[in-house]
Amino acid sequence: MFDLTLVGLGHLVLGLLLTYDILMHKHRPVSAVLWLGMVWLFPYAGVLLYLTFGKDRIHRSTRAREAAEALVAQRAMAHPTAERLLSSSERNEARYAGHPAERILRATDRVCRSTWLVPGNRVTLLVDGDEYYPELLAAIDGARDSVHLQTFIYARDEFGWELLDRLKAKAREGVTVRLLYDRFGSSEAFFTRMFKAAGEAGVHARSISQANPLKGRFQINLRNHRKVVVIDGRTAFVGGINIGNENLSGYTNGAPIRDYHTLVEGPAVADLQLQFLKDWYYATREPLSSMLQSAMFPRLPDDGPALVKVLHGGPVRLGGSLDDAYFTAITAAEHTLKITTPYFVPDEPIVEAIRSAALKGVAVDLVVPHKNNHWYTGAAARSLYGLLLEVGVRIHERRPPFMHAKAMVVDDHVSIIGSANLDYRSLHLNFETNIQVADSAFTSALSQQIDREIDRSVLVTQEEHESRPVSRRLVQNFCFLFQPLL
Repeated sequence: MFDLTLVGLGHLVLGLLLTYDILMHKHRPVSAVLWLGMVWLFPYAGVLLYLTFGKDRIHRSTRAREAAEALVAQRAMAHPTAERLLSSSERNEARYAGHPAERILRATDRVCRSTWLVPGNRVTLLVDGDEYYPELLAAIDGARDSVHLQTFIYARDEFGWELLDRLKAKAREGVTVRLLYDRFGSSEAFFTRMFKAAGEAGVHARSISQANPLKGRFQINLRNHRKVVVIDGRTAFVGGINIGNENLSGYTNGAPIRDYHTLVEGPAVADLQLQFLKDWYYATREPLSSMLQSAMFPRLPDDGPALVKVLHGGPVRLGGSLDDAYFTAITAAEHTLKITTPYFVPDEPIVEAIRSAALKGVAVDLVVPHKNNHWYTGAAARSLYGLLLEVGVRIHERRPPFMHAKAMVVDDHVSIIGSANLDYRSLHLNFETNIQVADSAFTSALSQQIDREIDRSVLVTQEEHESRPVSRRLVQNFCFLFQPLL
């Protein structure tokens, strides 16, 4: 009896302490209620889950990251070429004055101030690994100074090894090769020491993780989800495609994942280069003198008609965030709004923005997977369908292959594309990189591609949604309660 009393007393004390922490630091009601329920309904297990996933160490860990990013940016601006490329706020007015998307571009620049709208770029849409990987390999083969590759998943499979061989070959030629991968997403590659031989060949491969007790990091809920490659500081790739066989049509385990990536050429590459170097410095603390050489920021002449603004997301919110950019773009829509995302579990402001757009007469199309690779996330998404269907949003569930693309087209004038899903994790927890593009040719190509996805989709009707069995509704609504974790 004494032992049980002691156990109960311990749970009571821990519960009260964590209740205080939750009420003081969890400002979103859904998140607060979820964690209070976990802590009190599941003795000790709920406490452990909260300390592992929910404890707000984000501000403490991001303060260190903010300091690292600010330092790299300050030192980078010492290079005249980098200063010219990255300090462009004064010239923005002339850049978008009179542009068909002027209102959206102005609004985004106001809320996201860590980067600026950059003219003179060429942006090419790449669909699936079949289009992306040949371009990537060719760019790496042609590298002369540096290859910077950052990915969430680096698979230990045929393409992963082929790419690694190309990186090793460039390193042996004297090209600086830096490979940054997320330890959680690339766990198989990390634990099997896939990159050991590459290191011996001169490839600088590092994992990045927010869970490292030796460095005082315990927040495993934060992930580096960016997919960015920068070659010689002149050419960049950014989008949603990871590294692995599953993005190729010859994938033996089924149809390839449907995903989008972009090839960026022009002055906007400098912003993508700078963000990679910030992340690299945070992960490695490599001396800035060796990182920030003049070759990292070469002179980049105008290469096309696209206006590009690089958008970064995550807990580090220096001058705006991705959810601000999405909210601004959605509320600025006047005629059409097309959205693709594999995981649709946004927080309330984004849902209300989409509803408001539909209510004011905007034709809104949302494309999501018909069968989600994470069933619980798909279930949580369906709990939101009713709110959208009742105001006229058209929801299209894309038939297999799995739809992993993350993109948005507003009024056929502006596009947003990159690594960020339209879910709580991407908008608030993961480190993400998207680009906003104002270019008629690129936006038209992306819009037409989304139309092709719609042609291969099942349209969800309000009648069908409302006729769901009660058991299914309960499961879907229950899954949505875990929105902050999905």
